[in-house]
Amino acid sequence: MITLISINNEHQLLVKSSKLIQRLCVLSLMICSFFIFNAGIQASEKKAPKNNSPLSAKTDAGKFDELKLVDASIWRCENNIIVKTAESSKGYLMLWKNKLYIMNKIDSLRGVQRYTNDTYHLNWVEIPDKAMLFDFKLGQRVLDYCKTPELASQGTSINQEDLLK
Repeated sequence: MITLISINNEHQLLVKSSKLIQRLCVLSLMICSFFIFNAGIQASEKKAPKNNSPLSAKTDAGKFDELKLVDASIWRCENNIIVKTAESSKGYLMLWKNKLYIMNKIDSLRGVQRYTNDTYHLNWVEIPDKAMLFDFKLGQRVLDYCKTPELASQGTSINQEDLLK
């Protein structure tokens, strides 16, 4: 009889613990589904960035022409890629791949012009003999050997020591 009672008590204890485990599993599933559902709502509510965003491809060239204050510089990069740049009241404009980016000027060394767009992780760097576009999030040079017609006709006659003066 003693062994029968102890087996019965162990069985009841086992049943109670399995019900507790079952309830904990259901509760954890409910909590996980709540967080997954909220993450989905937040992702769908995210809006496109307001500043520095590329506009639709149909209007970017027109918008570039509207915003520029001076004549555009047309840069021809390696692989015959064309980039247009110009100053505007909103910042430095860059039209690349039919997308308009508004860049902010960064202080830099003498003879070097540097512009950035933090939203799209882009740095446009103009040195005396060429310009380059970097993706600073990836740490890669996206465009290189970009030259205006004036720079292409000059060649590379710039002395590197002049930049350090």
